[in-house]
Amino acid sequence: MPKLSVCIICKNEQSRIEACLSSVIWADEIVLLDSGSTDKTLEIAEKYTDKIFSNPDWPGFGIQKSRAVDLASHDWVLSIDCDEIVTEALRDEILYQLERITSDQVIVLNRLTHFCGQFVYHSGWHPDPIVRLFNKQNYNFNQNLVHESVDCGNAPRIQLKNKLEHYTFEGLDKYLAKRNGYAKIWADERFKKGKTASSLKALSSAAFAFIRHYILRLGFLDGRVGLLISVIQMQYSFNKYMMLAILSDNKD
Repeated sequence: MPKLSVCIICKNEQSRIEACLSSVIWADEIVLLDSGSTDKTLEIAEKYTDKIFSNPDWPGFGIQKSRAVDLASHDWVLSIDCDEIVTEALRDEILYQLERITSDQVIVLNRLTHFCGQFVYHSGWHPDPIVRLFNKQNYNFNQNLVHESVDCGNAPRIQLKNKLEHYTFEGLDKYLAKRNGYAKIWADERFKKGKTASSLKALSSAAFAFIRHYILRLGFLDGRVGLLISVIQMQYSFNKYMMLAILSDNKD
């Protein structure tokens, strides 16, 4: 079986890092790339790995994850976030596939998000297939500032059945603040590429976001949490296009 490196980026994740690291202790190597933690994140991490690196020069999620992959000793890499947990069933499925995989293939994990006290099975959040296991000789992350992904084109994919558990919620205030930050990053990135927007675009995108998540993607089946997610997605869509519109207006 080929050896596997688990790569994780982090900053001030003392409340979640231990659950994440303990779920991948079975890997041949854990590589942690920190971007300036000031809490007990690294103290906790030292119990699980000695491959801890620091790069406080934050370049965005895509480049930072790519840097972590480059630090891995082994060709096969599993990239996860600090708020994600690899279950025992998913671990067994990963190890099974590693015995059979070829270097041009990538493995797709189906992420299941836990939000406001429950797992979300609809609302556009599930299924959530993401490429997270790949051979770094052939693939790596793109350079997106946010919403990064593995740049693997039309690589043959192996879809796993068991879920990657995602515990993104630490409080509604923190989550909304994070979403607002993502909206700003998105707007800044599009503006640098010469994109523009308008108030009408912000309004129409927000309306469609709510319809998409609550009705088309069955958010109503997730109860109150589905309604909350749909409203948050609506607000996020409005914010990012309105921020871009304001940047466009200021340019003129």
